[in-house]
Amino acid sequence: MNQPVYLDHNATTPLAPGVLNVMTRYLATDFGNPSSSHHYGHAPKVAVATARRQLADLLGALPDEIVFTGSGSEANTLAITGVTAGRTGHVITQATEHPAVLETCKALTAQGIRFTILPVDEFGLVDPADLAAALTDDTLLVSVMHANNETGTIQPIAELAAIAHAAGVLFHTDAAQTIGKVPFSVGDLGVDLLTVAGHKFGGPKGVGALYIRKGVELSPVIRGGGQESGLRSGTEN
Repeated sequence: MNQPVYLDHNATTPLAPGVLNVMTRYLATDFGNPSSSHHYGHAPKVAVATARRQLADLLGALPDEIVFTGSGSEANTLAITGVTAGRTGHVITQATEHPAVLETCKALTAQGIRFTILPVDEFGLVDPADLAAALTDDTLLVSVMHANNETGTIQPIAELAAIAHAAGVLFHTDAAQTIGKVPFSVGDLGVDLLTVAGHKFGGPKGVGALYIRKGVELSPVIRGGGQESGLRSGTEN
């Protein structure tokens, strides 16, 4: 019988070689809480710090600019609600965004946030002129994904981010579909906030991260023990 061939890596990827072995160590042997000050917490704490540094190096960022989350969707939510919490104003996104962005923007209307959805052309691209025209005096954030999970369209993020910054507006991109596939750095893109998801490039499900440019202040979504610089409380994975 012929075996099926897996071609849906935009949905999820298999674990990269060696990842399961490393994970098993921290599930079975070095299982301590990374926040614990005793012996059993040391190795997991070092592992989390190492992972943070490795991801920062991949993105061209600093380790303290990386906040780990439970998924890419959570990272998107932290970016959008973290910027807009306790504020009124305006957010801009585009028509083919992941539901984690579109539904979060819709939910913000309950607190008085307005949002604009930019159209895309026949290739799925945002017209930079449309973004420039949509910006208002009270725009707080622009969120445009780096690459679309269904079409593969790569947006001109550096150009769009520059337009937002010229108006004094923060820029977020969901790079879950390009991390580990398309070479880039946060400096090249010029973004303030960037989302990644581990299972999109050889990592496990249930792990995401948000790059937060130094100097950008967010309100936490999950409060508690103060992990992840107070922005995402909960025992580190």
